Amino acid sequence: MKKIIFSTIVSFFAFSTFAKSSKNHMNINTITADSTEFRDYLGSYKMDENPIAEKMKIFFKDDNLYGQAVGYPATKLTRKKEDEFEETNFGAVITFTRVNGIVSGIKVSVQGQDLLGTKE
Repeated sequence: MKKIIFSTIVSFFAFSTFAKSSKNHMNINTITADSTEFRDYLGSYKMDENPIAEKMKIFFKDDNLYGQAVGYPATKLTRKKEDEFEETNFGAVITFTRVNGIVSGIKVSVQGQDLLGTKE
């Protein structure tokens, strides 16, 4: 009986030690976004025929991509897929457009409208 209890305790200790070391090992391999990943999107976009937000700035801060229309607070953009991001405060979807592989514009889809802009 003592051998069974002892074996159980040792097994539990070994398993929990392995689990902790595996968990720590996974943290070492965690990849955080950096500005080079988002460099194609960074810059200022002139919004077409939009008197409310004439320009939109896309920038990188604190390991995240942000968008900020002139006169509005900056909001975090979350990548959904290549060239498409979500902004949850206003429920917007931001899609970057490319010409010959280079980001040349932006489309902000919000509240049933598509607002278009050209990269400056």
